[in-house]
Amino acid sequence: MKKKVLIKWIIGCGMLCMMLLVLWKRTHINYDEYSEKTSDMQHEEVEEIRFPDYINEKVSDGLVFDAEVVIGENFDPDNFYVSTARIMKPDEEKWKQFFGVDNTWDYNVYETESRIGDKIEFQTYTDKQENTLYLTSEEALWAKQDMVFIYNVLDTNEYSPQNNGKLFSEKMDLSFESRQDNLRNVLDKIQQIGIDAAELEVHQEYDLNVDKLKEQEEKKIEAGDIEQSEKKESWSTSDEAYYYYLDETTQGLPVFSKRSVNDYSGDERSQIIVCAGNDGIRYLYMKWFFLFDIGVDKVKFAPIDNIKECIKTKYGKTLDENCITVKKMVLGVYPLAIDKEKNAVVPVWICFLERKTKGSEYVEKLYVPINAITGEEFYDMEG
Repeated sequence: MKKKVLIKWIIGCGMLCMMLLVLWKRTHINYDEYSEKTSDMQHEEVEEIRFPDYINEKVSDGLVFDAEVVIGENFDPDNFYVSTARIMKPDEEKWKQFFGVDNTWDYNVYETESRIGDKIEFQTYTDKQENTLYLTSEEALWAKQDMVFIYNVLDTNEYSPQNNGKLFSEKMDLSFESRQDNLRNVLDKIQQIGIDAAELEVHQEYDLNVDKLKEQEEKKIEAGDIEQSEKKESWSTSDEAYYYYLDETTQGLPVFSKRSVNDYSGDERSQIIVCAGNDGIRYLYMKWFFLFDIGVDKVKFAPIDNIKECIKTKYGKTLDENCITVKKMVLGVYPLAIDKEKNAVVPVWICFLERKTKGSEYVEKLYVPINAITGEEFYDMEG
């Protein structure tokens, strides 16, 4: 039963990738077109530019900026360089050795698609306890058998009525180890399998306290989200764990590796996901982690007014009964595929908007990606 749940979850991830691929193909802009628009700007003399921490502006009754502007602490807009990137292939031998995979494990090979849509293999290794290692040329996943109980309980989907992420976000130390020590140990361990921990930053963290895990499991059973047969036999402090979503960064900015802008509203945007307890790493997922080649030409960023103007052009004529509020603007980079191996690194603003109709309590979430160099909407991340 538990093995089937895990395998269905893995295959589901593959199906989701294929769905996103279809969306990407419909909106993909030719790289030559992008290069033509940006090459002249990149070679102009770069003037000093600064971005505000907050924007508060009423454009009309239908459009308001009440937005936090988020940029990395180590980002320097005056010293950001043109770069390219390629996806790092997981080191199969390091992953297998680290997690103790040997020739006694069941081995299977399936087919999935790469980030650009090529057919690639994914390998699965499963032992008698139903611990699983999953590898492709672009991603890797390790999951201990009892992680299924965490999957059942922890729900951080912002659209889910059972979302309980805030309950586990108190930044508390658990019984077996402090948060600070645990994170340091986790980063040391993933460094051993080839992931550059120096380029990671914590996007979100959850402290899985045993009392809350047990309480939330009961609520999920009552709500019908978990079958009684899927209930954990018993909970103890040995089940406690820290759950991390880690973002890769380059030149001080987070890497937006997913193709659909809608993926950046929650935790799933992160390329590295880790669950660690008193027995070490229980779950580790790496997807589309990049290696960067930094060039010598500096990038000239568009002023923030240009970014605002893009939003005003798109939504400035919104009817008064549909008020749109820009809530947050996050600057990062998107690796835009040039060919099978190489990606151009495009600075992108992801703008988080809310649309509310007068007389209604419903709030619609909108996400707009804007090229941070040209100031134009970035259609490669639409959808």
